[in-house]
Amino acid sequence: MRPTVLRLAFAGLVALLATSGRADAQDLSWAPAPTPAGHPGDPGRLYPFFSAARDLAVEGYIEEEIFVSGRALPLSTAYGSRPGQIAIATGPAKPFKTRVLVRRPERAERFNGVVVIEWFNNSNGFDADNVWLALQDHLVASGYAWVGVSAQGFGGVDTLRAWSPTRYGGLGIEHGGGMTKEPLALDIFRQVAIDVRSRVGLLGVLKPTTVIATGQSQSAIWLSGFINSGLANQPIVDGFLLVSATGAKVDPATPTPVLRIVAEGDAASSDSEDQPDDTALFRQWEIAGSSHVDRHLRAAREPVQLRDMGASVQAEIAPKCITAAIGTATPAYMVEAAGLDRLVTWARGGSPVPTAPRLSRQLDVEGRLQRDPEGLALGGIRLPDIAAPVGTNVGRNSGAAACGSQGYYLPFDIATLRSRYKSPAAYRRAVANSVQNNIKAGFLLPADGDVILQAARKASW
Repeated sequence: MRPTVLRLAFAGLVALLATSGRADAQDLSWAPAPTPAGHPGDPGRLYPFFSAARDLAVEGYIEEEIFVSGRALPLSTAYGSRPGQIAIATGPAKPFKTRVLVRRPERAERFNGVVVIEWFNNSNGFDADNVWLALQDHLVASGYAWVGVSAQGFGGVDTLRAWSPTRYGGLGIEHGGGMTKEPLALDIFRQVAIDVRSRVGLLGVLKPTTVIATGQSQSAIWLSGFINSGLANQPIVDGFLLVSATGAKVDPATPTPVLRIVAEGDAASSDSEDQPDDTALFRQWEIAGSSHVDRHLRAAREPVQLRDMGASVQAEIAPKCITAAIGTATPAYMVEAAGLDRLVTWARGGSPVPTAPRLSRQLDVEGRLQRDPEGLALGGIRLPDIAAPVGTNVGRNSGAAACGSQGYYLPFDIATLRSRYKSPAAYRRAVANSVQNNIKAGFLLPADGDVILQAARKASW
């Protein structure tokens, strides 16, 4: 659907919303959540679920939880909707009450002007801030503000109420009894995004100039529907960072800059078909040697899961997989960090996000990628873990159903390393060449390149 047609369709949607009794975002009620009695991990569970597992105060950041209530319109846009499926109101606005988690610089001089608003992922039946978990070091170091939104009832606020009835007992979002049956979710997220941009004092003294919406996996798929439905035509969000929106089709005629990042494991399954070519406002980056859930995300999320839920999703999955060494080691989060910074520049009217080579697919075989003799995928963004490998990173695993998204990493033995590289110095040169190429192409930040180079200096086989 062309942009002009989308604008006309959205104008019709706005008129329909107005006649359906929908409350505007300005009618939302915001109230600080109860002050925690104790610290994260205390058995009383009176603290915010999935509080940051770092001392943010030492870094000049504030974490606060806010309860927000209002009325949201049920929309027809389905989970995983395709381009052109314009949102239609299916009934009158309905009441909701949910929570928003804010992590922000305390002082204005630490703020870079950008708010990253993340749709919590509920794939495992609880709110997971996967983009924050992957990018938290970069977000804090660069002065971003981050806002997490519980937009869903099933697996979202329902789980929060069960986890801590005392803290969250008053929350509620009506839903259809399934993770994908959330008719109010899109309008809840839309209204919160409006207030994040415009409500004075919501972020303390901070005054945002740019708002980037993001999500990983399930929540990124919901945001794809946000774009496709026409809701992105409103001047609310300046750009979208979609991480592993598996199987989603994003309208390349989006009116707002979109960067879609695809893990190798996704390209070998739900994203096996070629996606649209890059357009004026759409980019797709595909990362070789990366999985839907990798070791970096697990390392960031596992301590919080164990603290708040007493269990680790990945620890329970690993024994059920053919290759138990689950999770790729390729630092995809570094590509995501570079992509976020580039997206902000693009959204502010600067240079577009650079284009990237796609992974090489065997189009005659669904879900099959072309690989080299060592099993490494060809094409895509190639970080040193692929360009100068010390092991095999493969984005798909097998075994139980949940194993596919985990991928795996198997290190080379000493004999293989010595046959591949004449010396540790030769290995370090290969790494340095890959780092230089990725920084020049815009897929890696110089600071992250230094981290990779420092690790390579430890090679001593």
